[in-house]
Amino acid sequence: MDLYRRLARPCLFRLPPDTAHDLALRALAWPAPWRLLGGGPCRDPRLATTLAGIPLANPVGLAPGLDKDCDALAGLMHLGFGFLAPGAIMRDVRAGNPRPRLGRLVEQEALLNCMGLPSKGRAHAIANLARLKERTVPIVAELQGVSPAEIVETAAALQPHADATAVGLECPNTTAAERESVLAGVMDLVHRLGAVRDRPVFAKVPNHFRLERPDLLPAFLDACVDAGLDGVIASGTGRVAAPGLSLGQGTISGRPAFQATRDLVCAIADHAGDRLAIVASGGVSSGRDAYEMLRAGASAVMILSVLIYRGPLAPRLINEELLAVLEAEGVPSVRALHGRQESAVAAAGG
Repeated sequence: MDLYRRLARPCLFRLPPDTAHDLALRALAWPAPWRLLGGGPCRDPRLATTLAGIPLANPVGLAPGLDKDCDALAGLMHLGFGFLAPGAIMRDVRAGNPRPRLGRLVEQEALLNCMGLPSKGRAHAIANLARLKERTVPIVAELQGVSPAEIVETAAALQPHADATAVGLECPNTTAAERESVLAGVMDLVHRLGAVRDRPVFAKVPNHFRLERPDLLPAFLDACVDAGLDGVIASGTGRVAAPGLSLGQGTISGRPAFQATRDLVCAIADHAGDRLAIVASGGVSSGRDAYEMLRAGASAVMILSVLIYRGPLAPRLINEELLAVLEAEGVPSVRALHGRQESAVAAAGG
């Protein structure tokens, strides 16, 4: 940890964020050094839990966005994660938005991005998954598409190669008009995903329902339940002005997203109860953050931006901190937190 802060991070932060991202991904593609450094998933009986029936050694997963094409899973498996979510996987090869498309807000420990869903294509990701010899942690493959038909087709194609799939129902860098056109058929899309489901499927709650139409959130959650989906991904990330990025705006993630993510987790838990598993994705930077998300109703959390600020062993550090919080709070295990849901009103107040 200290070595990362003193040596590696200053060097990486001298590089443009896009370049540092590329270098990190290439390094993570080599499993041998990470096997020695990381030691595999962080295991302790108090951390063990399940996610939609999938056994997890711990509740801290990797969020989509780092390994979009399943290129670095062999290395990522050794960093202490309880599960990995590569993606977003697209059906076709896509260049994404022009660079620069990544930025840092160091004082806030936040990341800006306007990636635009770059992808090497579904066939590339599936080939990588098929070649993966060692699977020490579950894989939840996230996918997106430019049409409902493409999303359903890609979900069906990925299912045999992953323990679960997660579906992004909107691109984070679209205009309001584009979001409306995609969301017009979101309920139908959820049911179509349920029809092709043969293993756990998670739907990411569109930011539109959180920011612009919160009145639609209950209906969306009910549709997920009715369609037979297993859970939802709650993210408090949002768009902000970003003059240094090619689009002039981007999605902000990291510490600033914590409260919005936690509020969304509470709102989902209040309405859905135990009918849907909840994965909190956004703002978790410490074991205390993870504890608060789990106490609010999440079954698991996903991290990404914190890897930039705390280093590649952040998942192990967060799990160790989570154990310390459990002990301090007198909670015997992560499993014991299930059902300790707080209302959105309580979360807002405290």
